[in-house]
Amino acid sequence: MAKKNTVFVCENCGYETSKWMGKCPRCMNWDTLREFTPAQIDKSHDRQQPVFVSDDDISEERVVLGIPEMDRVLGGGLTIGSAILLGGDPGIGKTTLCFEIASKLVDLGMKVLYVSGEESLKQLASRKKRLQLSSGFPFLTTNQLDDILDAASAERYNLIIIDSIQSTYNSKLPMLPGSVSQIKDVSTRLTMELKAMDTAMIIIGHVTKEGAIAGPKILEHTVDTVLYFEGDKMLPYRMLRAIKNRYGPVDEVGIFQMTKDGLASVENPSQFFVSERDDMAPGSTLFPYITGSRPIILEVQAITQKTNFSMPRRLSLGYDVNRLFILISVLEKAIGKSLFDRDIYVNITGGMKVNEPAVDLCVAASILSSYKEINIGLHAAFFGEVGLTGEIRKIVYMDMRIKECERLGIKKIFCPKGVEGTDGLEIVPLKNIKDLYEHIC
Repeated sequence: MAKKNTVFVCENCGYETSKWMGKCPRCMNWDTLREFTPAQIDKSHDRQQPVFVSDDDISEERVVLGIPEMDRVLGGGLTIGSAILLGGDPGIGKTTLCFEIASKLVDLGMKVLYVSGEESLKQLASRKKRLQLSSGFPFLTTNQLDDILDAASAERYNLIIIDSIQSTYNSKLPMLPGSVSQIKDVSTRLTMELKAMDTAMIIIGHVTKEGAIAGPKILEHTVDTVLYFEGDKMLPYRMLRAIKNRYGPVDEVGIFQMTKDGLASVENPSQFFVSERDDMAPGSTLFPYITGSRPIILEVQAITQKTNFSMPRRLSLGYDVNRLFILISVLEKAIGKSLFDRDIYVNITGGMKVNEPAVDLCVAASILSSYKEINIGLHAAFFGEVGLTGEIRKIVYMDMRIKECERLGIKKIFCPKGVEGTDGLEIVPLKNIKDLYEHIC
């Protein structure tokens, strides 16, 4: 008799081996290897030949959804035939956003199919009624891959929404739904089949405890666009962040507000990140942050209090803590005073994470403001990179930052030299940290 050709696949990480083992050698988990019989490979497919593509043959068709923040994050609208991964914590608002996208496309005369493997028809209908959507669209309650592909082949849809990828599985594979092998197979099949039909697809993926979508980040390499829905479920604001986008800029952020009727785009996101008080306390400064193609005014806060320990604490939220250590050393050398007896805490409000070095000057101003108990106020902003010798270096998009500050009524800007001011806006050029200390202290 011919020997049965079987392999053992790990449900957690996808590791393959020809024999069973109690412990997976890759992810070091116990009892995760399952026996799997590979399907026979069909070699009768049509072989593809290389072709030349001219610029005239390239047409990138986009659909403007009418949701301003969503269109901004996608790079100008939904690209026909694209595959989008929408990730986020359970209950953050992913399904609500997809319902609104589907309704907008139906209003434009397009066909949308919503596939749900987690909710019943009554639950979906109740959600649609609560959101008071203007247009309806068909639902398919299944979690099997073949049912989705059959529905996509039976009728031409412009968009298919999969909710969620963890619940969808291929019945021909022995692995459980949500395992690495199932997610990899399902996402690959869906992407290839729907791209051939020029059908756009939105895949909803839940974020695990480790902060990854469906465990490993294999989905991010399969799709065209990766969007993360972030925010505290106890607060009304949500942030939609583009991590990967083949059709637009990355690091773009869309701001939404959760209301009883669904998600609403925030027209002026700078007001969300800035304190709602009439004036700011010592230790608070404003920073014009560039995210994608849009400037946003952020509030940077710092506290420098007396420490009760032999070694002071240094913590930061939204700002690189290693860069904070360097900045504190530069400040100590520039002002000639030691901060060894102070605990220093830095926070970027609104849950934003700033990676660009332009925020260095603003963080330094916040630390000095808290250290000297000086209230800088809402009418001053800071931007500039701080070098190891204390010099203030130029950064990119300075003109864009100044225009956003002027639009919000900021009267004074502390920045590197070489920036021209406008009527009603005072520019304070700084050469080094000593200049900053002299101006605000």
